[in-house]
Amino acid sequence: MKKILICAVPFSDNLGDGVIAASLAHIAGLKYPDAKVEFLDIAGRHGFDEQNLRGGGAFGVFQKLPALLRSAIVFAYCLKNYFQRWRPHWKAAVSDADLVIVGGGQLFCDVALNFPAKLFFLSRLLRGKRVAVVSVGVTAKWSYWGKVLVGKFFKNAAPVFFATRDAESAKNLHDIFRIPRPDIRVVPDPALVCESAFSSELSPDKKWDVGICVSSLDALVMNSEYGESNAMGSADFFANLAEALQQEGARVLYFTNGAAEDNRVMAEISSRPVSAGANGADTTFLVPKRPDDLVAVISACSCIAAHRLHANIVAYSLNIPSVGMNWDKKVESFFRLTGRTQYLFDLSPRPDQLKASVLQLLREKNADRERLDVLQGEVIAGTHALI
Repeated sequence: MKKILICAVPFSDNLGDGVIAASLAHIAGLKYPDAKVEFLDIAGRHGFDEQNLRGGGAFGVFQKLPALLRSAIVFAYCLKNYFQRWRPHWKAAVSDADLVIVGGGQLFCDVALNFPAKLFFLSRLLRGKRVAVVSVGVTAKWSYWGKVLVGKFFKNAAPVFFATRDAESAKNLHDIFRIPRPDIRVVPDPALVCESAFSSELSPDKKWDVGICVSSLDALVMNSEYGESNAMGSADFFANLAEALQQEGARVLYFTNGAAEDNRVMAEISSRPVSAGANGADTTFLVPKRPDDLVAVISACSCIAAHRLHANIVAYSLNIPSVGMNWDKKVESFFRLTGRTQYLFDLSPRPDQLKASVLQLLREKNADRERLDVLQGEVIAGTHALI
C-alpha cells in the first residue's frame, strides 16, 4: 500500500470534519506506516482559509429560498466547479491511489443536494479504483434527486466495503439505497481516537472550568433531521448560560467549531456590554482556525457544553465530561453509544437546567475510561478490517 486517499471535507470551516479526517489518517497510518495518506476535499478546497457559501450575508437569503430552487442553485454551482476547477485536481489525486476512503462524517445527507452532487461528480473518477466507505453518517431524509445522485455514486464507485458510524445510519443505508445489511459494518466515529491523533496538541493545564461551544441554532435547525424546531435567539441562549455559570464562580470560555455562522453568533455575544451578573475577567472568546486548535482548546477545559457533535466527541475522547444539546439524530445516537443520555438536553433548555448538570459534572468528573477504551479499540480494529 503506497498511497491512501481520504475523500471527505477535511478543510471545512466546521473543524470537526478536519478532526475526523486527521483521526482517520492516524488510524490508517497505524496499519500502513509506510503509506502516504492524502486528503481530497470534495468541496474543492485546498486549505482552511478559503471562503465558503455560508460565510457571507447571502447565506441568509439562500436559506429563505424554496427548497427546489436551493437544490438547483447548489447543483449548478457544483456542476460548474467540477468542470472548471475540481476535475483536474481530483483526477490527479485519484490516479495513483491504491485505496480511496470515502468518509467519515455526515457525508450521506441531503441538504439542497450539497453532498449528493459532490459525491456523484467524484464517483465519475472512481471507476475501477478500490473504494471503501468508512464510518459515515447516513440520514433518513432524502429528496428524489438526492437518492438518484447517491445511487449513481454507489454504481460508479462500486465500494468494496461499507461502514457507518452508528446502527441507525446502517439501517438508512440499507433501507434507502438497498445496500445489503450483512455488507454494512458499524464502526464508530474516527474522532474517538483524536487523543492519540493530536497527542502533541493537548493542553497540560485546565485554563477554564467550562467551555461553551457557541452555535447558530437557526443553522442547526436547517440541517436537522427532526424538522422545524423552536429555539430562542442564539446569542441570548449562550450568554444566559455563561452568566448563570459565572454566578457560581466558573471560569467560562466561549469557543466555536470554526463554522462561519457560529462565529457570527459569538461575535454578537462578544460585542455586548458585560452584564451586572457576569464577571468579564472570567470570560474568554476563542475561534479555532485549524483542527488542532479545536482539540487544544477543548483539552484546556474541565467540562464543555455543546450542540456540535464533534465538540462532544473530542471532549469524550479526551476524557472530558460534556453536556450536549440535541438538535439532530446523530447527536442523540452518540450519547446513546456512550451511555450518557442523562447529559443530553433539548435544543435550547433553560440555563438553570444546564447549569445544574455542568456543576454536577465538574464535581464528579464522570470519567468512564473503560467504555472509552472499548470504543477506541472498536474504531481502530473496525477500520483496519475495512482497509
